[in-house]
Amino acid sequence: MRTALRLLQQLKSNIMSAPTPSIPSSAPASALLLPTSTPELRASSLATASSLLAESQLVAFPTETVYGLGASALSSSAVSSIYAAKGRPADNPLIVHVSSREMLLDLLPGRESSVPALYEPLIKRFWPGALTLIFPLEGEEKAQREVAPTVTAGLPSLAIRMPSHPLSLDLIRESNLPLAAPSANLSSRPSPTTAEHVRNDLGEGRGVAAILDGGECEVGLESTVVDFLKAEKEGEEGELRVLRAGGVSAEDLEDCLREAGFGAAKEGENAGRIKVYQRDFKSDSLAAKPTTPGMKYKHYSPSNARVVLVKPVPPPSPSAPNDDHFATPSIQDLIAFSTFASTSEPPYRVGLMLTSSTLASISPLSSEAITPSCNLITLPPTSTPPEDIPFPAPDVPTLLYSYELGAKERPAEAAQRLFAGLRYLDDLPREEDDEETKGVDLILVECVEETGVGLAVMERARKAAGGAGEMSFRL
Repeated sequence: MRTALRLLQQLKSNIMSAPTPSIPSSAPASALLLPTSTPELRASSLATASSLLAESQLVAFPTETVYGLGASALSSSAVSSIYAAKGRPADNPLIVHVSSREMLLDLLPGRESSVPALYEPLIKRFWPGALTLIFPLEGEEKAQREVAPTVTAGLPSLAIRMPSHPLSLDLIRESNLPLAAPSANLSSRPSPTTAEHVRNDLGEGRGVAAILDGGECEVGLESTVVDFLKAEKEGEEGELRVLRAGGVSAEDLEDCLREAGFGAAKEGENAGRIKVYQRDFKSDSLAAKPTTPGMKYKHYSPSNARVVLVKPVPPPSPSAPNDDHFATPSIQDLIAFSTFASTSEPPYRVGLMLTSSTLASISPLSSEAITPSCNLITLPPTSTPPEDIPFPAPDVPTLLYSYELGAKERPAEAAQRLFAGLRYLDDLPREEDDEETKGVDLILVECVEETGVGLAVMERARKAAGGAGEMSFRL
C-alpha cells in the first residue's frame, strides 16, 4: 500500500533547526509577568511595560491574533534583540504596530502620498484589526520617524498594521512608540495565544524583560498580509496580493474593494479577485527574499512531535457501492503504520486534531477528559480486511489524545484552536512525574475547507507539517 510507504517517508524526513541566537549578557535573565486583571493592575502594568520599551527592552504583549514580541521600531539595538530572542533569521522582516493614522504617516516618506488608493477602503474597514499592509519606502524624502533598517531586513518596503486588542493599542499610545512585533515564540515554533505559551518559549534566558498578560487571544492566527503592485499604465488601479493568509479572508477584502467601487472595470470570471500567494501564484523572488513574516517554508512547527495532515474520505453511498473503499486505510491503519518510524519508548503517543463530526464518525470506544480541551480516547480495531494490509504493523501500545478542532462548517474555530492544540500536545509530559520529556510522537491534523479563514488555517497547518501533502483515511 503506497499510503503506508508515503507516511513512513514523511515521518522520517529531516527537520531544519532554527539558528542559535546570541543573547546579550546584559539582557534580563527572566521575564516579569505583568497582570492586567483589575484596572489598577492594568494601569500599573502598562506603565511598567511602556518604561521598558522606552529603554529599548523587549516586552511581549497580546493582540487579537497572537502574542507579539514588541520593541521600539525606531531602535536598532531593540530590534536586534528581537531577532536574538527568537533565534530568527535576519532576512525575515518584521511587522510594525501603530495606534493611529498619524503614527502610520510618520513612518512613511511621502506621508499621505505613500498610501495607495486601494488601501484606503481596507484601512477604513479592517483597521484596527487583523490586517497588515505593506507600504513602499520610496522617494527622496525622509520619514518623520525612521524605522531601524533591521525592521525591513534591507527591503524598500515596510509592513504595518493597527491591532484591535485594547491592551495593544493602549501600550502603543502610552509608550508613543511604533512597535516592531513578530509572534512571541521561538522561531519556527507554533505561535503563542496565551501568556503561558510566551513564558514557556521566551520566559527564561531569552532576554525578554516582561510579558503583559491579557489572557487568551481571540483570533488565534496571525494577521493577513497584503501588498500593492503599481499599475503598468497611468490611471489604472494597480493590484493587491495576499502574501500571507490570516484573520481577514481574501473574500472579505474583495467584498470591501467591490463595495468601494474598485475592480468595477475588470471583466471575466476573475473580476475583482485578489491573488493569494501559493494558492494563485508563486514567486521565486519572494521565496528567496520574503517581504513579510511567515513566508519561510518551515514554520509553525512543534519541537517534539511530527505533524501529518489527514483528510477523511466519506464512505460510499448504498446506491453507489465502491469496492475500492478499503484500499484507503482507516485512521487506525495510519496510526499503526506510523509506529514503524518511532524511536521513542512505548507507549507510542498520538495527538488527533480532528473536527467534531469526523471524531464522531470514527466512533471512539471511550473518552476520558484530561483538560477541558483534550481527551484520552480509545478507538475500535481497524475494519480493514487482512488481505488489504500490505505488511503487519508492530504491536505497540498506543495512547490517543484528542484535541478537537471544532465544527467542520466553522473554520474560525479551527483557527482559534490550531496553535493552542499543537502547543498543548507538543508540551504534554510523557509521564506524570517526568516534566523533562515532553510531547506526543505524532500529531494528525485534519484538513479543513480552504475558504474564508480556512485558507489561513491550512497555510499554517501545511507549514507545521513541513510542506508535505495530506494522507487520506476512510470513514
